[in-house]
Amino acid sequence: MNEKVKVAMERLEQGLETLLDTEEWRKFLQFQATFHKYSFANTLLISIQQPNATWVAGYNRWKALGRFVKKGEHGIEIFAPLLKKQTNKADPTKEESGETPQEEENKRILYGYRVVYVFDVSQTDGKPLPSVESPKILTGESHLYTKLQQACPFPVDEVGSLGGANGKFNLFTHQIEIVHALPVAHKAKTLIHEWAHGLLHSNGPVDAMRKPFIELEAESTAFVVAQALGLDTSDYSFSYIAGWSGKDALAALKACGTRIQQAADQILKALEDQSYDSKKAM
Repeated sequence: MNEKVKVAMERLEQGLETLLDTEEWRKFLQFQATFHKYSFANTLLISIQQPNATWVAGYNRWKALGRFVKKGEHGIEIFAPLLKKQTNKADPTKEESGETPQEEENKRILYGYRVVYVFDVSQTDGKPLPSVESPKILTGESHLYTKLQQACPFPVDEVGSLGGANGKFNLFTHQIEIVHALPVAHKAKTLIHEWAHGLLHSNGPVDAMRKPFIELEAESTAFVVAQALGLDTSDYSFSYIAGWSGKDALAALKACGTRIQQAADQILKALEDQSYDSKKAM
């Protein structure tokens, strides 16, 4: 493994550990834990209807938190289970055998589903919620962006907007898109992030439940590669990774460590090869 990659991985782990140990993050994670965890089907429904959703809850839940749904907002449709009570009567054979028969037991069984509506935090207003500092866009120039474009095996295009995202890897065309208005240094980081998606996650549609791990792998790779090349992305990367993975960020980072290191090595090798070819052509 590249020694610079090893050092960058260690710094990433230390940075995440420090960030997650702050009182601000602890309060944020405690608040986040109060929200309902949705099934895969409902997570998929939410992501289709509101791709940028973060915290989702029903009308009454938001009301209890001191917030209200803004006028004109449309709810996100999800499925809620329909349950009914079923009584299991005591087994008389147990009494005959000398066992003490248990009392009648009430169980709730599923007999169908109904559509209910939830709302993302962006659709609400009211009492401020616990928050943490958002990832900071990198500023300044960077000579790396042009080199990354030349070495990247995927076509790179700049676009006007991506619906709030900074970059995108197209699973069907294997093309990378980056928002043109970003500072050059942030374009470089974003290109590495999307390149990592291309290396690690291009085999099929993204499983909504795995999205936090997928984003952790891509942004961790971006941090490691950028760090190895002298570009510090910690102001953005640490908060981005923690925001996706929460309290599980460190455990997930360790679980995905080998894949992150391999992707980082592959990108750095491509840059070295591009530099070597350029010198030969001179």
